[in-house]
Amino acid sequence: MDGARLFVYGTLRKGFRAHRLLQRYHARFLGNGCVQGRLYHLSEYPGAKWSHTAGDRVKGEVYFLPRAATAFKALDRFEGYDPARPEWSMFERKETTVRLAGEREIRAWIYWWRGGHHSGRRLLTGDYGMRRV
Repeated sequence: MDGARLFVYGTLRKGFRAHRLLQRYHARFLGNGCVQGRLYHLSEYPGAKWSHTAGDRVKGEVYFLPRAATAFKALDRFEGYDPARPEWSMFERKETTVRLAGEREIRAWIYWWRGGHHSGRRLLTGDYGMRRV
């Protein structure tokens, strides 16, 4: 895997504490976007879960990772994801459809939260930057 796209919706976004991790791997910002899902505030970070409801949206940013294999090793550790044992992980990295401005759709990786919705407060805005429930 040479390069890959990554959709981020929480502390990896610009202006948040973990964004430096993306900068370390020379991630290039491609634009703002959203995925079908629900966003939950878990404590110090959010978790997104895929939703069957078409109107549910999680807002975030899309980046291109030029050396994705190397970057994903660090990002997987940061997100608590073990590809060898996903059932033991808090988050799981999967490809998903991201809608960019202008309604264009692309495929990108995302870290979906594996926990139950009862473990966090739902952020109705779908935007971690706003943090309103």
